[in-house]
Amino acid sequence: MLTHASLRCRLCERTHALAPLSACPICGGPLDVADAARPDPAGGTPLSRARQLSDQLGVEVLLKNEDASATHSFKDRLAAGAVDAAQAFGLETVCCASTGNLGEAVAARCASVGLEAVVLRPADSPPPLPAATYGAKILSVAAGFDECRRLEHELERLFPWGFVSGNLQAIAAEGAKAVAYEIVEQLGERFPDAVVAPVASGTLFTKLAQGFDELSAAGTPGLRPRLYGAQAGGCPPVASAWADDRPLSRVRPDTEIRSLAIGDPVFGELAVGAARMSAGAIHAVPEDEIAGHSAFLAETTGLVADSAAGVALGVLRGLVAAGEISAGERVVLVVTGSALKPYGFEAERPAQEVGGDVDSLLSALGVAA
Repeated sequence: MLTHASLRCRLCERTHALAPLSACPICGGPLDVADAARPDPAGGTPLSRARQLSDQLGVEVLLKNEDASATHSFKDRLAAGAVDAAQAFGLETVCCASTGNLGEAVAARCASVGLEAVVLRPADSPPPLPAATYGAKILSVAAGFDECRRLEHELERLFPWGFVSGNLQAIAAEGAKAVAYEIVEQLGERFPDAVVAPVASGTLFTKLAQGFDELSAAGTPGLRPRLYGAQAGGCPPVASAWADDRPLSRVRPDTEIRSLAIGDPVFGELAVGAARMSAGAIHAVPEDEIAGHSAFLAETTGLVADSAAGVALGVLRGLVAAGEISAGERVVLVVTGSALKPYGFEAERPAQEVGGDVDSLLSALGVAA
């Protein structure tokens, strides 16, 4: 849990005591954690040189491997911040919307400290949902991820719980920012030339930028890295806004990459700004090319990563081919999770199917509408 910290509004810049807040109580703006020391949630994942991949591309590629975290994705970082904060605030239940990895991470963290986890899962997410393994209550919603997130916000108005996309979001996001701190530390307090990372909600990408900015302000020498975001061609709201130089528009996800199937990303506009301020970019990879990039990653690194990493590698290969990343530059490719999830038993608590409205959710939770 963060100590000696407060919350600061990005719009009006007022500060507030650390508390479960979804937005600035003065102007309704989004909140960041302020006045905190280096973020220190779950993490400590390795940064290693991918020798074969580097030789193939002609640039020095280092893999920030989030597969090494507790439930094999970077979402462990967000879950750690959210659940630890819920404990500190005296909240007994933590709720999140998830297509898979976040729900599992929250469920596992809640199980480790004795809190209840409630996961809102799009019905079209591929089974099994590992969160059930940890005893979480899984509600399989007849809707997509964006609708699940909307329902999470509706529940926030009704229950005194912690919500990862709501009153715990500012603290949860600190975990993503820690990735930037770790990269610089692992490089001997130096910046890489560039970082390539998948973009879904935009949280990771935006917080990477914020972390590098903070490190630069604290005296880390050299130029901050150029940040390149990667989206699947079937769900490219941020990449499309970047390409057309226009405000973000919501899209209907049509991608097999479930971890990137967010058509209305909360941090989308901030992700565009982060790319622009770092002299980077955000690109989409055609759906029919993603499997090939994922296979190439496995063949050259030995990692069977989440397909989001294949999307990121597709962007990296395109940048090298276009000369936007030059020979000899040092690039960090963020591998956000694993495609291999080693579960030893079947969960005894299957998902409960519900409709895509709040009344159905309340009924499933045993509360009269």
